Amino acid sequence: MDTDVIVVGAGPAGSTAAREIASRGARVLLLDRAKFPRDKPCGGGVTVRCAALLPFSIEPIVEDVVSAARLTVGEGREIVRTTKAPLTYMTQRRRLDAFLVERAQIDGVEFRDGQHVTEVLRLRDGTYTVTAGGETHRARVLIGADGANGIVGNRLGYDGITNGAVALEGNIRFPDGVPPRFRSQVSLHFGDMPGGYGWVFPKGDHVNVGVGGWRSVAGDRLRPALRALCLRYGLDPDSVEGLRGHTLPMQRPGMTIAAMGSAVIGDAAGLVDPLSGEGIYAALASGIAVAPAAHAYLDGSASSLAGYQAAVRRELMPEIEASTALMDIFHTAPGPFVWLMQHSGKFWEGACRLIRGETSYDALTYTLGPPMHAMLGPAAFAGRFITSKRLAKAGAK
Repeated sequence: MDTDVIVVGAGPAGSTAAREIASRGARVLLLDRAKFPRDKPCGGGVTVRCAALLPFSIEPIVEDVVSAARLTVGEGREIVRTTKAPLTYMTQRRRLDAFLVERAQIDGVEFRDGQHVTEVLRLRDGTYTVTAGGETHRARVLIGADGANGIVGNRLGYDGITNGAVALEGNIRFPDGVPPRFRSQVSLHFGDMPGGYGWVFPKGDHVNVGVGGWRSVAGDRLRPALRALCLRYGLDPDSVEGLRGHTLPMQRPGMTIAAMGSAVIGDAAGLVDPLSGEGIYAALASGIAVAPAAHAYLDGSASSLAGYQAAVRRELMPEIEASTALMDIFHTAPGPFVWLMQHSGKFWEGACRLIRGETSYDALTYTLGPPMHAMLGPAAFAGRFITSKRLAKAGAK
């Protein structure tokens, strides 16, 4: 046996899983097809809630700290909302992913980049082989953290992931520093792209600009929408560099994400926040959740990694379900919600508490039920929110 565990994919999910498992004494091999550091299509925002999952600070890679938001809907007036405490840390995926890999290596993980995985097999004895870079490695546990279309999930027969939304993003550089109007705040524009929004995120020497929306309707609308977004914020659309598109995977209810000695995590398991499109939190959380199950399987106290699926069902899925319910309402009528964010201190502070990890989607929905009911009307409120089992149960009390 070459190693105890092989993790394919060294994004936030994979590196976190590898580090957590290695810290429990297992031998872990972490593989990634790209040479590090490498970039990924992503806004690069790490919420305070997300950063709190890590046992170390990400301060060395933080390029800006966000504590305000510029909010607009359609052609409406822009409103800036601020808060005293930080909301989100801005970095770049090339820096974040490399940093998380370095921390994994400190805990004993063997990392090999530039390793394109070409074959994945489960052998009759229940072990797994992974062929990459001309070498074949064997382990008792195999974890796929290689994205929604990753080879691990595909070759082991896991369910395909639905791509619910698409996004297009790039960077505009400011060698002399990001203009003050963009520093320490995110700019969010709603109402132009069904099922999504446009954004401007500040970094150290550039801003990240992007638009996203439902895959079924976005299509050819993304490029014109990105150009319009740039012009709206006084940015030159022709100066956008590194333009990239990407999809947002969405998990379907009842999907299998663990079987025998294998599991899929992060994007490979479709674990993305449906409302915001943010995936780093679920990536880290699933990487943490799979570690105890892998340890139990390796020491013989569990016959599979089913404990990981149970943990996700218990700890992550209620929030994803509540986020889905909110998404249904929000994108049906974004105007009233953004108006509340712009003008209601209770609503804005609730959103800030959510981003900081001080509350959950469920708790926030219960707290803000009356203003949402008033803005949207009884039929819309009741009909949409019934999709969340927890909300339905709460309404019956």
